[in-house]
Amino acid sequence: MLGDTKLIADIVSLRKHAGMLVSTPVQLATVAALGDDAHVAAQKARYAKRRDVLHTALISAGFKIEHSQAGLYLWATNGTDCLETVNWLASKGILAAPGDFYGPAGQNHVRLALTATDERIASAVSRLTVN
Repeated sequence: MLGDTKLIADIVSLRKHAGMLVSTPVQLATVAALGDDAHVAAQKARYAKRRDVLHTALISAGFKIEHSQAGLYLWATNGTDCLETVNWLASKGILAAPGDFYGPAGQNHVRLALTATDERIASAVSRLTVN
């Protein structure tokens, strides 16, 4: 950078305090994480299991799952307005995002996250399968 010495010093100081400099321990942890894929496989398996159990429960509850082959969410519809579905799920203690948050095509969909713990996913599954 070129410019006024005081201004440059202020910018450098701001960078240090804004967390833009990654500390040595964080750099070393990053190197260790990037050098080992075992944790990636474990996390992938964890999300696949959550996806399978929640997917099965939603299908049993009358939902159709669309555009959800991988990732952190299930995109589901039971054919009703997304806000009705959100309210129905909420009555069972399950939080979902209304599909219309993501555009008009989501009007009849909800997005359910797979980021909760295994125990919370299992609890949601049990509440979906109770008549």
